[in-house]
Amino acid sequence: MTDLQQLVRQARADGIEALLGGVVVRDGSGRVLTVRRKADDYFGGLWEIPGGSLEPDEDPLVGAARELAEETGLTGLDLVYLHAADFTGRAGVRARQFVFTAAVPDGTPVVLTEHDAHRWAPLDDLPTVSAHHGRILARLGGPVERQG
Repeated sequence: MTDLQQLVRQARADGIEALLGGVVVRDGSGRVLTVRRKADDYFGGLWEIPGGSLEPDEDPLVGAARELAEETGLTGLDLVYLHAADFTGRAGVRARQFVFTAAVPDGTPVVLTEHDAHRWAPLDDLPTVSAHHGRILARLGGPVERQG
């Protein structure tokens, strides 16, 4: 079992300034849920996995589940830790995203609140994602790197 609090302490020791949680959701056909940022948002038009910033002192698992629910309406899923991905965010902020996986049946409805579209895509036919999301998905056999 992964000690998530130790991972948070290590991130702080590594000088990471922003902590995020994200979830790679796969359906019964093995497709990945991607959501598209609104055109006027940071990295507008790019696709990503659901996720976002953790609240101060929030457990990464709790934060990832919260972000998933807020962005897609998906709740009550069994989240399994995958790995952490580092990237440089807005204004050069060093960030680390703790990434989890989850599975849902084919046809599971998605209710968007912060994005303008969603897509279930096979790993070999993903829409354009940011570089750090590309690296995350590569861990599952997806693209090595994409835009941004």
